[in-house]
Amino acid sequence: MKLIIKTQEGLEEVLKNELLLLADTPIEILKRAVLLDGDLSLIYKANLQLRTALKVLVVIQEFKVEDDKDLYHKVKNIKWEDYFNIDNTFAIDSVVNSTQFRHSNYIALKSKDAIVDRFRDLTGDRPNVDTLNPDIRINVHIRQNIVTISLDSSGTSLHMRGYRTEQVSAPLNEVLAAGMILLSGWNGNTPFIDPMCGSGTILCEAAKIAANIPPQNYDRAFAFRKWRNFDSALWDKICAEAKQYTKIHSMPIIKGFDVSQNAVKIARNNIRNAGLSPFIQVEQEDFFYQDNFDGQTVIFNPPYDARMKESDILNFYKDIGDKLKRSFTNCTVWVLSGHLDALKQVGLRAKSKIKLLNGEIPSLFCRYDMYAGSLKQKWKSQNEHQE
Repeated sequence: MKLIIKTQEGLEEVLKNELLLLADTPIEILKRAVLLDGDLSLIYKANLQLRTALKVLVVIQEFKVEDDKDLYHKVKNIKWEDYFNIDNTFAIDSVVNSTQFRHSNYIALKSKDAIVDRFRDLTGDRPNVDTLNPDIRINVHIRQNIVTISLDSSGTSLHMRGYRTEQVSAPLNEVLAAGMILLSGWNGNTPFIDPMCGSGTILCEAAKIAANIPPQNYDRAFAFRKWRNFDSALWDKICAEAKQYTKIHSMPIIKGFDVSQNAVKIARNNIRNAGLSPFIQVEQEDFFYQDNFDGQTVIFNPPYDARMKESDILNFYKDIGDKLKRSFTNCTVWVLSGHLDALKQVGLRAKSKIKLLNGEIPSLFCRYDMYAGSLKQKWKSQNEHQE
């Protein structure tokens, strides 16, 4: 089967690298997605284990269309009775990127009519639409005049892990949080700190990565579990194998801090919901008054309030840079921000800058390597030691 696995912009390469651990098959990178061949086993594994996937789609057909009538007839010609029957409910998600077709809701409606009419012609009856909890989810994607019809094997978006029942304002997407950690290269070999942890999303994703715990719950209501060809024995085998590879007995130190008492409460609740309380410490503490850190990996998404004056935001980021210089010796620090002018005020040279989207906000994920003294002095000391 041909699979399209969706992700967020900027995480396509990370998703590909994740898939290389699951599948020995060529992988093509698309915009916000990857394309590959796979079987039922890979569909199950991808949904359970991929940290940067949003959807796992199974392509049914791809074709060109001239207009909405052509779309209707070609959708109707698909043998939908091979996939479900009139006793099943279904829903259609549509994504349109076309100068010819402009309204995704209209495309979904035409596709729905085509499917319903096919069943009515065959049986005299029709399946019902259920947009909330359908048995079958169908994805219709139009790029100019190319239509891709797929079965959605995931159901609700995979960024919804289920542990975040509370959140602070502007919370970080779980897929983005996991992607940031994977981009950093951190794998549990150093202590991990999020000094402005908010809802605790980065902390939860870090703990799951360190423990090799799948991002999804084993009992999640994946859409593929309602398919006719669902193989429960294969699914149980995949879940059992995943449980064997967890490593909760060799966890690094993972800590979060936030100046807000409410944020700390929310983070602790979410961490408890995720079953990760034994592995993560969260304390109320102001970033600018935290003790010295040494040799840790630090990843955080500094907040900024759109209502703040520009000068306040710029000074806030300048203070962040000053604090990093004073108190985060020998740490690898990663900062995500959508305020690009404020990032310049950090006053540190970024070793790397990665473009990401935080929601719809273009952002930079910047790496700063912090040293005791100047970098020039560090190189000098290393050379003297080697001599």
